[in-house]
Amino acid sequence: MNTPYVPISAGQRPDAHPMEPADAARWAAAGVPRWATGGFLALLLCTGYLAVLVVVGATASDTPSCTDAAPCRADWSVPFLFLPVLLAPYCVWRFPWAAAVLLPPGAGFSLALLLMDDAGIPGEARPVMAVFTALVLFVWAGVLVGIRARSRQRALARAAAGGLRACVPQQLPRSKQGMRRILAGTGLCLIGALLLTRSALAEREIAGQARGAERVTARVLGPDGESHLRVRMPDGTARSLPATYPDEFRRGSEAGVMVDGDWARLVAQPHDETMRHMGALLLITPGVGMLVRGVLLHRRLRILRTTPQPVLRVLISENEGPTVVVRTESEPERSFLRYDRVRERAALLRGSSGNGIPWNQREAPRQAVLYGELHDGADIVILTMAGKGKARVHGGTAVRGRRN
Repeated sequence: MNTPYVPISAGQRPDAHPMEPADAARWAAAGVPRWATGGFLALLLCTGYLAVLVVVGATASDTPSCTDAAPCRADWSVPFLFLPVLLAPYCVWRFPWAAAVLLPPGAGFSLALLLMDDAGIPGEARPVMAVFTALVLFVWAGVLVGIRARSRQRALARAAAGGLRACVPQQLPRSKQGMRRILAGTGLCLIGALLLTRSALAEREIAGQARGAERVTARVLGPDGESHLRVRMPDGTARSLPATYPDEFRRGSEAGVMVDGDWARLVAQPHDETMRHMGALLLITPGVGMLVRGVLLHRRLRILRTTPQPVLRVLISENEGPTVVVRTESEPERSFLRYDRVRERAALLRGSSGNGIPWNQREAPRQAVLYGELHDGADIVILTMAGKGKARVHGGTAVRGRRN
């Protein structure tokens, strides 16, 4: 099949071997299997988290968690312990190397809890924990398969390029993707840190107030809404006090109360900073992920711009959407790769000459040169033709193979 295409002007095209159909087929076949893609594995891990949360919550003991002898206090280790746990799905999706390091300790910790009789896991929840441990190991295996597949694709693409490399055209606009993520991630982390700071200051203020308060014993009258407990004080007056878990106090039972004038708090539940801790965690977790991704993306794009990259000659077809289809020159009827155009202004190269094929024939594929390491999820640069016979260069992301 002889399909016409828009060629790149001879003066603008670097020396590059065409991607042969056999090489393209091997490259696509070596891609990450569907079951080992980062998005699917991350969704699987989140499903496991949700299942454990539901089962553990349903089988939790009704024993009061807060008593006068052991009052509830803010556990500052929780946000820092849960941070890697919540980051694990994002690492599986975006940072497979980090996920390959994080997941084995998580599986080992889950297995240790199962083997320990005094770990506090209800018997009904143990089968779910066992399945979750196996799920984490499965996700870890998928991450390793994906890493190996991308390494294989890079090697096949380099072999197809035949050792030819070229520098990306200097007219390529500087991408702001990395910097935008860095700024957004930094903002989220700062807001989360502000919440933790306010939590520490509030806890310090409550502790100072409690040191000068008098401790009395009150009679529990019952919950007063979802966050208050109504008690009868020794002088006979009824007061509504802040309570984290008001349902844990039985009607008619006694509860210790700290009193300092109009200020009063329960001894067992003096102050709760759980919501602020959770809010900070929900902000810091995506903030750290965006910050690290932004730094790595900025570094990767800088390397792509400043060092010679492997080059391959292909054909591309663009529709109105962001997805671009890539084919080989020898078999233009079959695609082997797709990528998404970076939503930034493409640069026109100076000195481009006409090529004799009308630009309004959008159905005709265009010759292009791909710069960069080619593998699933890669960032690349594309040199092709624009309107009026001028060459242009733009960025591409989210590379993925297409098996025919």
